Amino acid sequence: MTPQEEVARQFCDGFAAADIDKALAAFADDVEMVDPGLGTVVGLSAVREYLQGFKRAMPDAHAVISEMFESGDMIIVEGRLLGTHTGPMAGPDGDIPPSGRQVDIAFADFSRIRDGRIVSYRTYYDQVSFLTQLGLMTGP
Repeated sequence: MTPQEEVARQFCDGFAAADIDKALAAFADDVEMVDPGLGTVVGLSAVREYLQGFKRAMPDAHAVISEMFESGDMIIVEGRLLGTHTGPMAGPDGDIPPSGRQVDIAFADFSRIRDGRIVSYRTYYDQVSFLTQLGLMTGP
């Protein structure tokens, strides 16, 4: 396994185990994170808040990695995010109560690695599919 793959797996493994400290150890202190539902945030405290909120809503959430690709200091992880909405999820108008619904969402993560840590993390997934699977909107 390459050093970039090890960093990507450390993040995924820590997230799956709800070990937020292990997941965060993969990131640089000044990491920039971009998520379609969140926008752009900078720094470990913002990433911690994001991960804790996600795990609060879906404690069993985990990534199933199907492919990893490397190019220079970039690693791209393709896979599926699986989880069950059993806890409150932060929404723009307050907490969304648990629906008990399962999600299975394809994603692609693009991480730039410097000195063994992720300095830029961009995740892409279909928000409409995510919200539809949670019963929060009607799909196309």
